[in-house]
Amino acid sequence: MKLCNNITSRQLFILLLLSSLMSAHGQAVENLLVNPGFEEGTSGWSDRGGTFSTSTVSHSGSYSGYATNRNFYWDGIKQSVLGKMIPGETYTISAWMKLENSSSAPIIVTIEQRDDRGTSYTRVNETTGYDSRWTQLSGRFTLEAVGILTTLDVYFEGPAEGVNYYLDDVEVLGRTPEPPEPAKPDAAGSVNMGTVYQELEGFGASGTWYENWLLAHPLKNEIYDVLFGQLGLDILSLQNTYDIRDIYSNEIIAAAEASLGHPLKILLISGAPPTYLIGNDGTAPGTLARYPGGGYKYKEFAKWWADSLEVYSNHGINADYVSVQNEPDWQVNLDSCKFTPTETAEWAGYNLAFEAVYQELASRMTDMPKLLAPDSFGCSASRAFIDALIDPSHVYGYAHHLYADGDYDNPDSFIPTMENFAAKYGDKPLFQTEYSQGRDEKPFSVALNLARHIHNSLIHEGVCSYFYFNLFWGEEFGLVTLDFPWQANPGYTINHTYYAFKQYTAFTDPGWHRVEASTDSTGLRISAFKSDDANELTVAIINVSDIDIDLTLSLGGFSPDSSKVYRTSETEHTAYIGTFDQSQPIELPLQTITTISLAGSYSPVLSPTEEAFETGDFSKFNWTFYGDSDWFVTSDEFISGTYSVQAGSIDDNGSTTLKLTLDCISGEISFYYKVSCERYYDYLRFYIDGTQQDEWSGNEGWTQVSFPVRAGRRTFEWIYSKDESSSNGSDTAWIDDIVFPIE
Repeated sequence: MKLCNNITSRQLFILLLLSSLMSAHGQAVENLLVNPGFEEGTSGWSDRGGTFSTSTVSHSGSYSGYATNRNFYWDGIKQSVLGKMIPGETYTISAWMKLENSSSAPIIVTIEQRDDRGTSYTRVNETTGYDSRWTQLSGRFTLEAVGILTTLDVYFEGPAEGVNYYLDDVEVLGRTPEPPEPAKPDAAGSVNMGTVYQELEGFGASGTWYENWLLAHPLKNEIYDVLFGQLGLDILSLQNTYDIRDIYSNEIIAAAEASLGHPLKILLISGAPPTYLIGNDGTAPGTLARYPGGGYKYKEFAKWWADSLEVYSNHGINADYVSVQNEPDWQVNLDSCKFTPTETAEWAGYNLAFEAVYQELASRMTDMPKLLAPDSFGCSASRAFIDALIDPSHVYGYAHHLYADGDYDNPDSFIPTMENFAAKYGDKPLFQTEYSQGRDEKPFSVALNLARHIHNSLIHEGVCSYFYFNLFWGEEFGLVTLDFPWQANPGYTINHTYYAFKQYTAFTDPGWHRVEASTDSTGLRISAFKSDDANELTVAIINVSDIDIDLTLSLGGFSPDSSKVYRTSETEHTAYIGTFDQSQPIELPLQTITTISLAGSYSPVLSPTEEAFETGDFSKFNWTFYGDSDWFVTSDEFISGTYSVQAGSIDDNGSTTLKLTLDCISGEISFYYKVSCERYYDYLRFYIDGTQQDEWSGNEGWTQVSFPVRAGRRTFEWIYSKDESSSNGSDTAWIDDIVFPIE
């Protein structure tokens, strides 16, 4: 426990503050921060530019936070308090700071806040710091938020660039939101394969930086099987090193595919283009190089990308996905090339660079890789880049990292940002293409938090792909840590994070879909995934609580023929623990990750109010048809079960109508639709009593919609129509899983 200077007066102040707040609210204040005195290393804290570590120069206790390599006055140390403050409440913020290499300089504590108004900075307190003594900062902050709050950081800044500082004994005192109801030892849960969400592109990880270690390792063949076959990795992220350094990855990819028994998908990313394409001659971090006349070399950048894909293909490496620049919003001394969303006098424009690459690839390739954008530092940072894109249709999916959106040790702090991002940009596949804790991976808490980040990304953002940054690494990092291969008898370490990741990667495949899964327990996080043919089902469950929980789990209409249950804990490593029996609760020990892998068959459990066309015809309701061709039941496309209904084949200027009249109660109608047709010209339209409710065009995957319905006799119509010329896609539309407001 840390002891503070001037303890008597300090204790008296805190006691008076506690007494005041308790009388006002009936609840004591607490310090909202994790590891406020840095006695647990860097846990809970992160850098805001520069380098963050700990030091034995301390105000009290044994350690302090230590900020070095600061390039701007705002660089320093921060911690997220997102989800820990109550709007309208006032908080007392204090800290002790000391300078290292400047006799005196300004020191400031600031709150960075991002909500629907944008980003704001509140200076809580400013004073002068010294290298000869510790100085206290203290002030008050009242949280006022508009809309969804996505960032709330307390950070410490002020000294000029190059000035190092120490930080210690930080407090953010105030009331926290009411905690959720404690978990109970017995819980119920269910899986509904009839409610389907995003299609998985797969789980990925990066092999960047340590390929030469792996290739030189005497146990590499054994390690290949651990990294790929046993893990079940779907996508390998590689840095585009064409014209920069040798391409090391051929052997690794060949070994990976031999271990997996099928092709490995490749995401190719530019850390930075060659030095001749970077300003400052590539000798320091910069942006895209300019022509002598002043314009940026977008065309040469695009040509480098197209040339590189040809060279990689000649080496047997064909990219499935391309990201034209890793973290365009971040500038570091490693490989980087900074872009801003649009061109400025100082920085090249990402929108122009991306469009140049797209046009170059489109002119030279008949089978282009899928382009992802913008691959920025976080969800929030992606917004400006996406909004500035010249033609969003040239982007297959929106990609981002997670470094700027919350606190790794508090996974739920990311949820508001994720949900807000998905609400605005979820019309395309969403990719989380890089994230890791970036510190010692040995504690099991790091692995448990990784599982929670995966869960939140899949559930709250709806990502189709989740990438861990360092698949293999040296120096204590990575899912697998490699010993220095040129030493005597080098080995390798499989870390807890590997097994947490494996609980998802080894039991799902690309093309699977996430399906509805829920539980009544506040201590469990549950997700479920079905194979394309609905004959396999995987359920992943994290017990985040401090008690063991027995979960009674219903599988809905899924009938398992076989099952296997695997668990990862402090002492278990994706260990097989038995089979699953629906009639018995499954034991979920505290702080564990459990995966249930099932094979069997699925038959939808339909209520009288549902129409999923599982009879194989239109016999359940009194459907009628109008137009140039009749709708028909098909097994080629469906959101659940075996069947859906498809619009009849029509010519230009034609239409086909599916119609039903029912006596309804007050409520809503919901259904899934899918369209594949000429965007802006051919449409699927939905009507209630002759009034159009919505319309859909272009290429959209299965999407659920709902509309209010008044009580009484109501007529529902789905009309697919074409304009006078041209076609695109499959030139049709599908409907499935309709729920009517009837008794």
